[in-house]
Amino acid sequence: MAGLIGLLKTARLLRLVRVVRKLDRYSEYGAVVLLFLMTTFALIAHWLACIWYAIGNIERQQQKMRIGWLDVLAEHTKQPYQDDESFLVSFNHTLPWFESGPSSKSKYITALYFTFSSLTSVGFGNVSPNTNPEKIFSICTMLIGSLMYAGIFGHVSAIIQRLYSGTARYHIQMLRVKEFIRFHQIPNPLRQRLEEFFQHAWSYTNGIDMNMVLRSFPECLQADICLHLNRNLLNNCPAFKRNFAHSF
Repeated sequence: MAGLIGLLKTARLLRLVRVVRKLDRYSEYGAVVLLFLMTTFALIAHWLACIWYAIGNIERQQQKMRIGWLDVLAEHTKQPYQDDESFLVSFNHTLPWFESGPSSKSKYITALYFTFSSLTSVGFGNVSPNTNPEKIFSICTMLIGSLMYAGIFGHVSAIIQRLYSGTARYHIQMLRVKEFIRFHQIPNPLRQRLEEFFQHAWSYTNGIDMNMVLRSFPECLQADICLHLNRNLLNNCPAFKRNFAHSF
């Protein structure tokens, strides 16, 4: 007998797990959208980082004063460019085996770090624009970042709120059922049946009032929907079988 009671409790637990999975169905959708938005943000930051590197590289070739962000990075990393005058004076010749300037990995990570800090309005300042083209690009990046912050991250908060909206509605409706049971002092066997019916109905309809949805359609569509919903009864009933088959 004890084993049978344990099996019944296990079956009820599995039913509750199934209800929870039904409630979390929208959470998976929200997680996918959240991942898509973050991927889009990272992709835009990557494109801006490539433009930021191109600006610094072009300025190194056109300007004599080495004040661009690439030159500052080379100074901080102790990896000067071979065309730097101080480098040539120190070594009196160029070394063919020496890698000119910072590595490509260091340049890309620094550029991506700058675009992320600008788009998110953090701006630590350790990587900053020094020339006019770099400052103009930084202004454009800040404008893009403000729009993305208002659009993407504002939408993220709505997604997170929607993730728990279904669970919140379920608990509110369940609380109403319990208050109804407590107010009318419904005994335990009937109380358990009411709670199980509510859980089953919620897992089947997700809390949607099907009758209200049906009433929102015109009467002609309501008639067709009712025929579709009751097609098994109409097919099996001899009084309606011929007329129902003729109507379709």
